[in-house]
Amino acid sequence: MRLRDVLVKILRNRGIETISTDVERILESDDVIQAMAVWIANGRYGVCEGHRGVAFDLEGRRVEGKAKVHVGSCPNPMLGREELVGEAERVGFPYVVIDCSLYEGHIEKEKRKLKLQINQTLGVIRRFMWDERLIVTGHDFGIGVYYPSTSAFVKEKGLKEVILLDPNGEEVFEGQRAECYVIGGIVDKVGNKRGWTSKLGEKLRREGVEFRSMKILLRGDVIGVPDRLNTIAEIVLRVVLDGEDVEGAIRSVQSRLVARWRLRKELPKRTIRIDVNGRPFRVVRRSVFEEFDWLNLRREDFYRVCSELGYLVLDDGVFDEIVKDAKWDERRGRYVVQGNSGCRSQGR
Repeated sequence: MRLRDVLVKILRNRGIETISTDVERILESDDVIQAMAVWIANGRYGVCEGHRGVAFDLEGRRVEGKAKVHVGSCPNPMLGREELVGEAERVGFPYVVIDCSLYEGHIEKEKRKLKLQINQTLGVIRRFMWDERLIVTGHDFGIGVYYPSTSAFVKEKGLKEVILLDPNGEEVFEGQRAECYVIGGIVDKVGNKRGWTSKLGEKLRREGVEFRSMKILLRGDVIGVPDRLNTIAEIVLRVVLDGEDVEGAIRSVQSRLVARWRLRKELPKRTIRIDVNGRPFRVVRRSVFEEFDWLNLRREDFYRVCSELGYLVLDDGVFDEIVKDAKWDERRGRYVVQGNSGCRSQGR
């Protein structure tokens, strides 16, 4: 469930099936109803009587004719922030906390990237909830709601269910619900911040905050799981609010670059080593690409990684012929082919 669903339920309970607006920032949105809900919850607009601008049904489809209500500014809205947020609070939406207490340990380039990713995380939050569900602690970027520390926020809200998303976590995240998900505000461009999220966990424990430490895995490994703050937040919200499975949520936000990182780890397991007239090669079947439909890859990514690793991609028939004609050399741990080889017919 997203905030839009709460708004739709309230409107339908009042017999409203179409709604209009002339607010440009809403009309430009990919999800008009969610945008309406966000700006109502943020206190910027309300649901007012009368038609204005463009009309939509409650699925967000543009319709002809005039609606009885619109989202915009008016003195006495029939539905405003208090009612929408109150209903949303009863339904239950989690907080996403970005803990930036290690901000000063970043170089300037990382600090700029961190602010960018937090701003992008706000964009993710708005696709599911509203601005107040993003909490930024330790450093004030003017984005979301600022608290001096994560422990101060958790204690003020009286939260009991807290999950720290840590690549070194003790448990595996499989969609466990919590009142609050904590993401480390860490950007690592110089490669010296391994284990920093765990340090945040140690600090929380010292400050008396109880939490579960969980890692997001893709088929048993953190490699291939996007590590940008906004993508981590989106994976969690897709799973806990939209009901997606973790693997599907990862693939939805996984960049091709990150997918290629995982492919580099997986591909050696699908190759064999052959020795043609004393020269060693690693070869892989062309059809192996189809085994990686769980990664966000295109065939050109597959060829690119094979090229970078120095692997020859062979048509399956050629691959089978080579293996059939080759002899296994136990000492060298590879197949040996004498004379001419089907390697000359390898496909890209």
